[in-house]
Amino acid sequence: MSNIVTTRVLNFDKELQRIENEIKEIAAQDSHQMIDKATQELRIVTPIDTGEARSGWVNTKQRDLLGNKVGTISNPVDHIAALNDGHSKQAPRFFIEQVLSKIGIITPE
Repeated sequence: MSNIVTTRVLNFDKELQRIENEIKEIAAQDSHQMIDKATQELRIVTPIDTGEARSGWVNTKQRDLLGNKVGTISNPVDHIAALNDGHSKQAPRFFIEQVLSKIGIITPE
């Protein structure tokens, strides 16, 4: 009795390309949702005094030249870096990185 299994796939390269495109589309759908989720979470955890830093979170979502969904999260408020460095008792140091790591946008090293 033999335990050998043999499979032949026709148009293997084409099938691999189809799978790759499908995975990219699934990931792209999730990336814009992740950007929205991260922006919302950053608003929630940002320390609040006047509300300027909390309301400063914005994101942009678009497609790059290859059709991949990409995005940017930003906060133009001058003191957001100081808040992220721990200058408020309301949030821990590196709260931005913690949120992005929790959501899976960045991976801790």
